Amino acid sequence: MIDRFSKAIRAVVLAALSVTSLASHAAQAGDANKPTSSSSIVQSVDKQFLYTANFDGGSLTRTAIADPKDQQEVSLGRDLRRVALSDDGSVLAVTSYLDKQVLLLAPDSLELQQSVETGRRPFAVIYDSHNRWFWVTEFEEAKLIAIDHDGAIVKQLDTAETPRGLAITADQRLLVTHAMTGQLSIYDLKAESLPLLKRIDLAVKQDPDQFVSQGLPRLLDDIAISPDGTEAWLPHVLWNFDHPFQFQSTVFPAVSVIDLTPGAEQERTDNRKELFRQINIIDNANRTRIVSNPADAEFSADGKKLFVTLAASEDLMVVDLSRRANKNKKRSKRRKGKQSQGGAQVTQILRHLPGDNPRGLLVDERTLYVQNAMSQDVTSLDAGGSSSFARVKLDTHPLFRTVAKDPYDRNLRNGTRLFHSANTSESPQTPIAGDFWMSCSSCHLDGFNFTNRFLVEGHFQDKKDNAVSGHANLKTMLASATESDLMRLIRDTQGGLGHDDRDGAIDIDPDAKANELPEQAVLMAKQLKRFIMRPHNLPYLSTWLRVKFDNPNRKLVHPKEWTSSVACSRCHSDLFDQWVDSNHRLMGESNPYYRVMEDVAAAAEGEGFRRWCVACHSPQRLTSGLPFRGEENHMFEKGGTSIKQAYEQGKTDLDEGTGCLFCHRITEMEDPGGNAPYTVDLKNREQYVFEESSIEAARWLGDKQINAKPEVHAESYLQPFYKDERYCKGCHNEFAPGSGALIVDTWGEWAASSFNNPDDPSKHRGCIDCHLVGDISKIGQKQPGLATDGGAIQENLVTHQFTGANHHLVGLRNKEQERMSLELLRTSAEIEQRLVDGVLEVVVHNRGAGHALPTGVADFRQFWLEVRVSDAEGNEIYRSGVADDKGNLPDDSRLFMKVFGDAEGNPVKLHFWRFEKMLSDTRIPADGSRTERFELPDAKGPLTIRTRLLYRIYPQWVTDAVRQKVPDLPEPPIVELNRLEERFDG
Repeated sequence: MIDRFSKAIRAVVLAALSVTSLASHAAQAGDANKPTSSSSIVQSVDKQFLYTANFDGGSLTRTAIADPKDQQEVSLGRDLRRVALSDDGSVLAVTSYLDKQVLLLAPDSLELQQSVETGRRPFAVIYDSHNRWFWVTEFEEAKLIAIDHDGAIVKQLDTAETPRGLAITADQRLLVTHAMTGQLSIYDLKAESLPLLKRIDLAVKQDPDQFVSQGLPRLLDDIAISPDGTEAWLPHVLWNFDHPFQFQSTVFPAVSVIDLTPGAEQERTDNRKELFRQINIIDNANRTRIVSNPADAEFSADGKKLFVTLAASEDLMVVDLSRRANKNKKRSKRRKGKQSQGGAQVTQILRHLPGDNPRGLLVDERTLYVQNAMSQDVTSLDAGGSSSFARVKLDTHPLFRTVAKDPYDRNLRNGTRLFHSANTSESPQTPIAGDFWMSCSSCHLDGFNFTNRFLVEGHFQDKKDNAVSGHANLKTMLASATESDLMRLIRDTQGGLGHDDRDGAIDIDPDAKANELPEQAVLMAKQLKRFIMRPHNLPYLSTWLRVKFDNPNRKLVHPKEWTSSVACSRCHSDLFDQWVDSNHRLMGESNPYYRVMEDVAAAAEGEGFRRWCVACHSPQRLTSGLPFRGEENHMFEKGGTSIKQAYEQGKTDLDEGTGCLFCHRITEMEDPGGNAPYTVDLKNREQYVFEESSIEAARWLGDKQINAKPEVHAESYLQPFYKDERYCKGCHNEFAPGSGALIVDTWGEWAASSFNNPDDPSKHRGCIDCHLVGDISKIGQKQPGLATDGGAIQENLVTHQFTGANHHLVGLRNKEQERMSLELLRTSAEIEQRLVDGVLEVVVHNRGAGHALPTGVADFRQFWLEVRVSDAEGNEIYRSGVADDKGNLPDDSRLFMKVFGDAEGNPVKLHFWRFEKMLSDTRIPADGSRTERFELPDAKGPLTIRTRLLYRIYPQWVTDAVRQKVPDLPEPPIVELNRLEERFDG
């Protein structure tokens, strides 16, 4: 009996030892069967070290857990986001977010092994044990790439927009969050083609009460997979933009739950944890404890608890899952009919964590490691065990510093911290947020970049009621008195600086004099401005234009760095001749309408507001820091006389508009919705010897080299995206700085039209196809031509007249370009008319334009109908839209245009950037038509009806105002685009 008992004990011990050995081996090998997710903090295979990707600290750090002083740090880039370790512990991979690289290092020495060039903004990285490579999300490029141990890209996959977080299930499914579209993609890693198994759209919840947690799921950075592999938990926020901004009703934190049952993956919408529902902890003041910006989530080893870092409110949230009923068991009668929350409850919000901006999270048994992005350190916490009554407690802070020397100075660091913070307790009298609700980064993810477009697209309000998708009540459109406007934003959007005064905050008036404001509030605004004007954000403040410099603190180029476009004419004479008379060249000082409008903008908003205009109209001047005024007006100049003379004399002439170098050295392009989102790189290109010499003979040698090996030259001045319609969108779409009101949406009009048809190239018509062709009558056909003197004939030449609606100004210099513009305008619309029971119906069809008629500055362009009706005796009995002898139109004219209004509904007229309500929009959409009805008086028939569709580049009142400033501006003509003259029986 004892013998048998001893044998049984021995068998149990051996089995336990075997399990322990297997567990140890699995730990050493990375445990290929364990769910994993991407993180900024990971543990070494032997669990002796922590590796941290140190965000904007720009470094990666290896720290011994037993002795945190045993530490290595290596500087690698500007912004390192995620780190991953191969399962055998031989390769460490880290994403360099702003430098477009994935870096492979030796884990023990942190020696750099490979730098892998990627697309823009590589974010998450995770190791795939099945295929033995690293997966990386390219956030801005909408791609997934796989990199092997040697740094080769072995797989590349297009995916839905904004892929961000990564996780791998035990059965080898790859999960990808899409941060700005609220989706989760699931791929099969076991199949070589990596098929998409499912794409889940997270539920959008809406409620008539705007203060109830609801909205669009956004900012999905992380994925936590339960230890048993049955669920994925996704921290994120909900954007609620169907009403004007209000800090307590716009952004709500949430954690969504995904059922990972193979083949039946879906969101468990009833189980989502939301503010006011399951995230509902009452504080000492008997108020619901508000939290903001859920960042990273991790399960305890036994799966009974979920821990979530709350980056903006700087807390830790604990979700207790220990009381969840077995999903296979029937619910008790007591719970029958009640809404299930899956048995999971938020049981603790640890307020506050001692570090700034807690993001990364790692769980090791009872120890939680929290990585704080702004204070650049790691905190250790005691998880307290798996009991429902256990509470997380602070263990050590800081356990260690992650960054030895911060690359940011104190003011820039504080500004960056303020941008990411909603911690009301941080500065009780002058808080950055009211009641811990939201930070700048709750909407402007990572700062100011392409994600701005999703803010505009998330605007669900009727533009007739409210066109503002951002901040209202701005005094200077973030131009001159920037600190004042930033304080106003903090108050109105985030409830800070006394807007929410329940916790003793000082009520601050942003319009008060500087010496009347608390020093701390002014300092905060100045520091926040430092962050906003960082090179990768908005260095010129109100525009997305950037210049790439080797020195990250440099913002201006020397004027001579802008190579004159005349230099290009030595080999591209035809293209130069087309460009030099075009509106794209003389659209700055020599465009009288623009000149007056820029002065009006500066007078209204401050001199700094010129930057918003100049970024597209004269980017060379903006980036050189030269005065925006003082150049001679070349409105009538033909053939580029002045620019040629300047070149011959070795002087700088910045072309006043967009020259060759600007357009052809745009090396990166974002898509925030417009406002010149280009990065220009003037220096980092391969140059030929003597290419830019001031000596004519030397330049001749440089040209000979280019002709001998033109491929290098072509690669320096051409990018694949130059043929992408979004390239034109960058300047031909326009939104108001700060308020986000979409003023011009030419690209959106085109994108929704039949002209946007990439699946059928024979029907696809992009911007280039209509506006950069030599023969308007042959649009849609290939038009061969010569781009380079002495070069080969191109099958389909892209010309550089930039033919468009402003025929008048280009006609002052070049009658052929004026003719082309009018020819293009006349292809746009057709009219038809009919007389029905004394009512004249005129239908205007948009046949030829791939956008609305008119587009662009559609609040100023004038398309209208002129109608004249005569009776049988030839007497005119009715007229509409007939201009008087001074060029003014009657008030009842039928115009096709936008009318912008301010918040009170008054027309904004010249101050179009102050647009807050769409008072009317009578334009004709692409592929659409508009019918106008005219009630005619009784008269003896037959009636003769003459209808004309007319066009004028600006209203008479605008031209009159401009001619007061520029008297030599000729009167722009009224142009007939189409006409009908028909007789109808009375």
